[in-house]
Amino acid sequence: MFLKLVIMSLIKYIDRLQHMDSLISMMSTGTPEEFAEKLGVRRSTLFFSLQEMREMGVNIKYSCFRQSYYYTDNHRIKIKLENILPERVDIDEVS
Repeated sequence: MFLKLVIMSLIKYIDRLQHMDSLISMMSTGTPEEFAEKLGVRRSTLFFSLQEMREMGVNIKYSCFRQSYYYTDNHRIKIKLENILPERVDIDEVS
């Protein structure tokens, strides 16, 4: 059960990062409040996630004029999911 919770939490985190990347790439995040709402998180969680991305080397800034976050260069976070469990193991069976 613990492994399932860890995997589900990791998948949720990855989904949020990918959603953030998509909105930032399109410069359609909106204000920080709107961005947090689009992600379904609190504003403080958004700022924490943005800081984590910056610590990974991604350059993100906010434009008051565009009211959106944007990338200042070509650095991105690429996440690749691979099957880490043997094919015969169902995640619901893992405890």
